[in-house]
Amino acid sequence: MSQSNTLEIFVQSLEKIGDPRSKQGVSHQFQTILAIVFLGLLANISALAEIERWAKIRFQKLEKFLQFKKGVPHAITFARVLRKISLTDLQNVFAEFLNIILASSAITAAVDGKAAKQMKDENGDPLLMLNIFAQKLKLHLASWSVRGDKTNEPGCLKNHLGELFTMYPCLKLLTGDAIFAQRPLLLAIQEYHRDYLVQIKDNQSNVLKQMKLMFADSPTQKPGDCRVSKKRGLLKSANCG
Repeated sequence: MSQSNTLEIFVQSLEKIGDPRSKQGVSHQFQTILAIVFLGLLANISALAEIERWAKIRFQKLEKFLQFKKGVPHAITFARVLRKISLTDLQNVFAEFLNIILASSAITAAVDGKAAKQMKDENGDPLLMLNIFAQKLKLHLASWSVRGDKTNEPGCLKNHLGELFTMYPCLKLLTGDAIFAQRPLLLAIQEYHRDYLVQIKDNQSNVLKQMKLMFADSPTQKPGDCRVSKKRGLLKSANCG
């Protein structure tokens, strides 16, 4: 799929979100505003003022697939529009776009909780977000507020499993650290016919003991020595697949 076709599909996906603004006094296309913000974020630019500058520098390329009435919108315009849009709508549209691009590819995602120290909640505490990352694709798939769900990280993930797997049918494996090694969560993942890979630490003595008993007679195999051939660019190892 060419870059131009990908961008056209991206803009078409954004059209699924209705324009929340009044029809009077509108100077910029709604989908154009969203597309610029998304592309700026994908370029690892988080400040709206910097996204505005980035768009002005690349205006000639952007106007090939985006509709502009009065040039690049101001950062304040970006902020006003974003305030009226829900995170759920944005995540669903982004997921729809990725599913088109990924087609039937099976992907793996890592789950991790992070505190957004530069952003505070109504109590003045840092926002604690549960994030889903597709590491090999270098993509952030989804986020949810842990404290907003009034639970912990495993509980937050369990609450949103249905939403996550609906957004990403191609998501087949979840990985996480030891905090996610909890029976209710892992059973819930199995109910969606997905797989998981979580860590077990020494301080989880009961779980670790049971695992050692379960896998005592299982065959073991060391990872293969995967080397890339410089001449052919191929993996050379019996255990590399």
